[in-house]
Amino acid sequence: MRRPTDLLLLLFVLGLTAFAVVVVWPGDPNRYLPDFIPWPRGQGLKIGDFDRQAMRLGLDLKGGTYVLLEADVTALAPGTDIDQAMEGVKQVIEQRVNAFGVAETEIQREGRYRLSAQLPGISPEEARDLIGRTARLEFLEPQLDANGNYLCRASDGSQFTAAPGLAPSFDRNLGRILCLGDQGQAGDLLLQPAMCRQDCPPDVRGIPLTGAELESNSRVETNPQGTGVVVTLNFKSRGATILQDVSRRLVGKPLAIALDGQIIAAPVVRQELSGSAVIEGLSLNDAKRLAVQLNSGALPVPMRVVQETQVDATLGDTTVRHSIQAGILGIMGVMAFMVLVYRLPGVVAVLALVTYASVLLLIFKLWPVTLTLAGIAAFVLSVGMAVDANILVFERLREELRAGRSLASAVEAGFDRAWTSIRDSNISTLITCGILWWFGDQFNASLVKGFALTLAIGVLVSMFSAITVTRTYLRALVGTPLARNLWLFGAERPRPAAGTERRPFVIPFVERRWLYFAISALVLVPGLISLMVPPALKPGIEFTSGTTFTIRFQDPPDPEAVRALLAELGHPQARVQVADNGDYILRLGEMRGAINVPPVGPPPPSERDTIEEALRQRFGDFQVRNFDTVSEIVSRSIGRNAAIAVGVAAAAILLYISFAFRHLPRPYRYGIAAVVALMHDVLFVIGAFSIFGKVFGMEVNTMFITGMLTAAGFSVHDTIVVFDRIRENMARYPGEPFADIVNTSLTETLVRSLNTSLTLIITVVAMLLLAGTAVQTLLLVMLLGTVTGTYSSIFVASQVLVSWEEGDFARLFRRLFPRRPVPVEA
Repeated sequence: MRRPTDLLLLLFVLGLTAFAVVVVWPGDPNRYLPDFIPWPRGQGLKIGDFDRQAMRLGLDLKGGTYVLLEADVTALAPGTDIDQAMEGVKQVIEQRVNAFGVAETEIQREGRYRLSAQLPGISPEEARDLIGRTARLEFLEPQLDANGNYLCRASDGSQFTAAPGLAPSFDRNLGRILCLGDQGQAGDLLLQPAMCRQDCPPDVRGIPLTGAELESNSRVETNPQGTGVVVTLNFKSRGATILQDVSRRLVGKPLAIALDGQIIAAPVVRQELSGSAVIEGLSLNDAKRLAVQLNSGALPVPMRVVQETQVDATLGDTTVRHSIQAGILGIMGVMAFMVLVYRLPGVVAVLALVTYASVLLLIFKLWPVTLTLAGIAAFVLSVGMAVDANILVFERLREELRAGRSLASAVEAGFDRAWTSIRDSNISTLITCGILWWFGDQFNASLVKGFALTLAIGVLVSMFSAITVTRTYLRALVGTPLARNLWLFGAERPRPAAGTERRPFVIPFVERRWLYFAISALVLVPGLISLMVPPALKPGIEFTSGTTFTIRFQDPPDPEAVRALLAELGHPQARVQVADNGDYILRLGEMRGAINVPPVGPPPPSERDTIEEALRQRFGDFQVRNFDTVSEIVSRSIGRNAAIAVGVAAAAILLYISFAFRHLPRPYRYGIAAVVALMHDVLFVIGAFSIFGKVFGMEVNTMFITGMLTAAGFSVHDTIVVFDRIRENMARYPGEPFADIVNTSLTETLVRSLNTSLTLIITVVAMLLLAGTAVQTLLLVMLLGTVTGTYSSIFVASQVLVSWEEGDFARLFRRLFPRRPVPVEA
């Protein structure tokens, strides 16, 4: 290291790494690391009000409920501003959630008519009651005839009267006020909106008494008249005037209180009231929930629940530990591989990876980024991106050292020559991340969005790690005794035989290109045949609508007995699968009352409750570890957006590669060749999953689409590296046949392609073995995509370029579709 700036940069990198490690070090490291070592406990970072003690985890890692709400815009008056109404809904729900004491919630707009809520630590039933109800409070007074008798309606629809002395009674279980007629008739008391009807100011006459007239300070208090609790209501000035008139007229009569059309109380007015009232007879939880809803106000627009997911906290904790342990094993495997293959530069790569991982986790913690299981998978996979940049640099470094350059000049030349490949390949991955984010945002797939965000941040940090951190560490080696030992860099120069000139070894790839095309066809044909046999793919509930339970029984029953019970309950097509860990996965169609809570009126009985009760009675106690249900509305939009995302990804990659190679003749060919290789990989993976679905019952879900798009990004990533070397060699060897240039380029990048794929496979396999089932589909797609992507970048994309350049496709077309000779007229 000769320049002072290099020393300052080295100190900065070391200081940043140390700071990041201290901040991100876990508070309980024994959960993830071997417990026989006395690891220090992490303290996080706290500066004033800024406090980051732990990572922010998603629902799939810490448990809770996710709810997707959709507005019923048909209930709005014509001309209502939809955006303003939805913002009002968002504010009301945020107030309810915050007042209820649910920490680290996320309430987000999803499109124009939808709102999503992530609520850690509460059940779906609590979530639906808390945020899915409109919470319109109404006060209702009895209808009286001219003589002051109560008007009632019998079950047959006929009306009768009840004398004032026969006081109506409130049945809380039925939510009805019952009355008895003079001749023994029974029925419901007829009600009407309570409003000011006598001696009323002009601005109050005709205005009903509702929750809109309440102050936002309703509270739960101990009942001073007996046991239990009451909800104390305080009215605004206008509401107090209405209440005073209503209570004066109704002394000795009931005043009904209805929430969303359901009567929840009907106290008898004992005296004239002026500005406050109480609701009694509620349980403590119901009273607390009612107070929260009244204080936050009614929703400006009725909402219905269209998707709901529940994750058990125990499952989330286990998933976190296993995923982190898998990530550690995967990263350690990559580090060992780099040291074995690249020797001293491999050690440098290990140091750079420590910096990369710690800085990336520092960003996640301080931002904070909500980490999901898919996000952890993206973090581990992004290690492969960071390593790939190092591999590109180290392969270039070896070439320069073997050419006789000193370490100082070889480092600079290696980075300069590797930069275009690093830039273009990472931009293609960022394009894929952007499309993934859009795809997840269309229906608020938090796993997809978390994966996309984590991978995108990882790609950006990996560029910093490779270009700045790795270069700084390598510059630190310049001038040391280690720099003179070429063996440590794997760059020993073999001595040619006397009187001979050593020629570089070149593998004749392109001469066998039709063989490679034939191999690709043979590999793709089984999958294509499977895709033609319906169903082409076995869709998960995201694409078909329906419900999935993950249950752990105390005494595991026979799966066939569970399936038979579900058939008795109206689900003859239900599927029961026993997972490797003993959990039972129940897949059913869309359930009645499972997710929809009507905005007005009492909630109907949930079919989920019926099924759980039947399972408990038949097979004993169990724990619901995961619950996911998707309505038909959401499933249709997911399928449509998945197809759009794949198409947009292909088009965006085609345009970018054509732009990146615009200085070469016919640059569009490079973009088309890359898309052909991409389609080759997509067809292979889809065909494989079609076969897996028919043989093993494997389903495709949003994680499958995520894996497909990510694998496509890695496939193009590999292809761009090869194309970049072709571009460089075309400038270096002008006049050389294009086929020879491609052969040389493929030979020079072969080691890099294989090494990058191996590092990615190491991380994917580690995650597959230990990570949760939620991302197994994604990881399997990544594994298949990595293998076929490596193959296609060498044996498809480049061969398509050569065949196009050599006129193979034109000759094939003329052979298949020969021109008919045109007779010449005499």
